Amino acid sequence: MSVAELARWAPAADDVSSVRRRPSPTAGIALFLFCSVAYFAVGTVMILRYNYFDPDGPSRLANAGYAIMSRDPHVSAIGFVWNPLPSLTEIPLLPLSRWWPELKTQGLAAVVQSAMFMAAAVVMVRRIAMDRGLSAVWRRVAIVALAANPVIVIYGASGMSEAAEIFCTLWAARNLLRWVDSRDVGHLAWVGIAMAVGYLARYEFAFSAAATAMLVALVSLSDRAFTDRRMLWQRTALNILIVGFPIGVAFTSWAVVGWVTTGDLFATLSSTYGNAGQIATAALRGMTTDKSGNNEPLIIAMRLLAMQPVSGIAVALAVWLAAKTRRADPLVPLAVFGSVLAFAAWGQFTGTTFGWFRFYILAIPMVIVIAMCCWAPVRTIGRHGEKPATAVKAGAALLCASLLVFPVTATAMLNPDIGNQHLQFGWRSIIDPQKYPPAEQWYRRLRTDDRLIADYLDNQHLPNGSVLMDTFAGWGIWLYSDDPKQFVVTSDYDFAAALNRPWDNRVRYILVSNPALNDAPDAVNLRWPTLWADGAGFGRLVFAAVGATGQIRWRIYEVTGPPQPQS
Repeated sequence: MSVAELARWAPAADDVSSVRRRPSPTAGIALFLFCSVAYFAVGTVMILRYNYFDPDGPSRLANAGYAIMSRDPHVSAIGFVWNPLPSLTEIPLLPLSRWWPELKTQGLAAVVQSAMFMAAAVVMVRRIAMDRGLSAVWRRVAIVALAANPVIVIYGASGMSEAAEIFCTLWAARNLLRWVDSRDVGHLAWVGIAMAVGYLARYEFAFSAAATAMLVALVSLSDRAFTDRRMLWQRTALNILIVGFPIGVAFTSWAVVGWVTTGDLFATLSSTYGNAGQIATAALRGMTTDKSGNNEPLIIAMRLLAMQPVSGIAVALAVWLAAKTRRADPLVPLAVFGSVLAFAAWGQFTGTTFGWFRFYILAIPMVIVIAMCCWAPVRTIGRHGEKPATAVKAGAALLCASLLVFPVTATAMLNPDIGNQHLQFGWRSIIDPQKYPPAEQWYRRLRTDDRLIADYLDNQHLPNGSVLMDTFAGWGIWLYSDDPKQFVVTSDYDFAAALNRPWDNRVRYILVSNPALNDAPDAVNLRWPTLWADGAGFGRLVFAAVGATGQIRWRIYEVTGPPQPQS
């Protein structure tokens, strides 16, 4: 059956009543539960069966743990380098580790977080499809195009923040589409709330919010219902304020609280642990031109098109449709999703960010939403009484293409030049273990050293506050430990005092990470530069652990007393 024939299944203009008979909410709940369980099952198998994960996920879980399970629990222990939403949603799950330890030790609570956010994103696609009046067939095609995409499945199961990002962008896009159609400011308020929540997951929402505000301004200024220019400008300013105020509050509050707590207004930029610090460390090691950060325009285009091969066609279709129909709704996905993708490309080109393949993940929902914009919304159909057949056929073709490109995306991400993180190319060791033996893949040995260190320290049965550790690199040890209160961690209020004079603060052991392997300098190595090599005059080496790459990753020094003067 051709796309044109399938497109006839779209609702006709005179069949608005059938469109308005929406399915029961039970279907949406069932879809959410099914996708949540499916993504969680994939993530659980990846971690427990194959020891295959991205450390970014469980490290956010550790941030949640410091807030409620450390020796000095407080909400600000979540930290201010990375956005707090994933960690905040994981806090209620951590107490359940009493009955299922793997929720904490293996990071499965993080998988619950990403699975539920990605499932909610799938439900949001369904809601957009219903708003646009797609028939049941095309609604299901749109749902599958997102839910079953290989990259979406991986990041729904990863425990990382991409799922929350996708959900919030779809949430914002849906309400912005509804506002464009109805001019109901209630929908515009929800756009602002979605952007604010999204900013608590990813900083990129600042760019999405700016582009959205520009689109809102253009749509408001083109509203012919207002003949009084002064009133039109006032209404435009009010609309921009409605959409921008929530994320403005989130942006300001997060920055001010971080400044009051840590002294850094924007820790991700100024902290040694942040994105800028990690890029600077990579530059010192000559890593900025490797496969992770190649800034050639061709590489950028390859990664974007590998993520969603028809993204360029979709953008052209959106522009054509907006010009042809004189409607602003096809521009909504370009503002909400496209602005973030543009920033990702610019960041990779300028070396401002690492050029990770996953940064282009929003191309997947963008194409799906553009396709659904080819259907006129229910209100528009009823009002104008016409069916844009050409546009519907184009949208149907785009949805079909979103399914057909699955093998292209899956194959491309197995190529380390494109899928440049082990959570993508590492699937080769699962799919073809004969060619890529798991025992020879460093990423399949991650956190084995963390377990060794945690077991060694737990067997000492130490009192609270006996082990000093910077959690930038040591979060995995903290998660594995059965006694997290034995650690003095970075977020503890007495960490600085213990770091400066461990012998006076009842610190018995200091965990030191290999400075040559760290993504950024940690507090222990910065304060005691020679501690790793020789104990800095107050430490005795008692234990060492080899990391995933075969190099010594950790050393434990026993504090012997104040530094001895050099002879």
